[in-house]
Amino acid sequence: MTVRQIYNAKIVMPDRVIPNGTIVIKDDTIEWIEEGHSDEKNVEVTDAAGSWAIPGLVDSHSDAIEMELEPRPGSVFPIQVSFRELEKKLAGQGITTIYHSLSLLEENAKKWTRQNDKVFRVIDAINRLSKGVHLIRHKTHLRFEITNVEAVPNVRECIEANKVDQLSFMDHTSGQGQFRNLEVHKKYLIEHRHYTEEQADRLIEESRRQQKLEPAVLRSLAECAFRRGIPIASHDDDTIDKLALVKSLKATISEFPVELDVAKKAKEMGLYVVMGAPNALLGRSHSHNLSAMEAVEHDVVDILCSDYYPASLLHAVFKLYRRGMAIWKAVNMVTLNPAKALKIDHEVGSLEPGKKADILIVSEDDRRPVLQKVFVGGQVVCQMRYQQPAKVRGFR
Repeated sequence: MTVRQIYNAKIVMPDRVIPNGTIVIKDDTIEWIEEGHSDEKNVEVTDAAGSWAIPGLVDSHSDAIEMELEPRPGSVFPIQVSFRELEKKLAGQGITTIYHSLSLLEENAKKWTRQNDKVFRVIDAINRLSKGVHLIRHKTHLRFEITNVEAVPNVRECIEANKVDQLSFMDHTSGQGQFRNLEVHKKYLIEHRHYTEEQADRLIEESRRQQKLEPAVLRSLAECAFRRGIPIASHDDDTIDKLALVKSLKATISEFPVELDVAKKAKEMGLYVVMGAPNALLGRSHSHNLSAMEAVEHDVVDILCSDYYPASLLHAVFKLYRRGMAIWKAVNMVTLNPAKALKIDHEVGSLEPGKKADILIVSEDDRRPVLQKVFVGGQVVCQMRYQQPAKVRGFR
């Protein structure tokens, strides 16, 4: 048995902070936590030097694997390379449990990573690679576009084979959801996707005519996932009526509600409300939807996810803390709350005896979080050694 000890830490518990405490780890599990310094002998020790000790971050929705696989159109890297390189980055950003979000858009999607057969290949690869040596914990989040009618049998097969750890239903057609404002959608296509005005108009019109899955088919897929204990999420909820559909699909998570009143209603209905940490960090939605900070101020946000920028999670926590939120409450939004929503809180998500020792040591520099050390299952998987600038001979 290996025994480790982290002492002299400000330990962030689920409902309070221990200002100067010690965490004792036996093998991969937190054995106990106490105030002060333990006198246990013959153990490996880490002096936190007064820094924060917080749980490893649980990221419920991250598109980072798509960017790692295809950083530029047509430049597709091997999944083995992308998977290993990405997890090094994620560990260095404090993310110890990641839900790789893969968008099942359509067979001929413009992005390689969103084509049907490619998505299923990547899911298979993530499941295979995560069983080997790894730095962090890997899960899969299948984002199913409800216009992707031909993919239904493959989605069902994927669910039944237990290859999916979270399932979300999406509708990115024009005139509703994220793209309810057609002028905003058109501007997005021209400025970010580099379409001509004529191409943008044509795509919007085609989008509005797309066939969508019948509610009975959606309910059948949702029931299949529900029976296997797979958490179900909705995406870009924009009306109260859509929330009713979401509940009928046995969803428990509402990702990125686009209006404040919808976020409030989702919360009232008992759904976990997810907003993007990049939105919170920037103070606005990149697609002109609900501001995460406004939603936080109205106390309707349970979870922050990294969405498209993994580094945002830790920075968003400290932004909320600097603005007056209790540090433990801010930390829960990226640790315990997503773990509860995803049904893994019996193992990870908080610093408590009996849970996996996924722990971050975080200091502050000019009120900016500085990640110093990352433990996963009690093992140090990442350590930063910041140095003062050094003069090089011959240079001033």
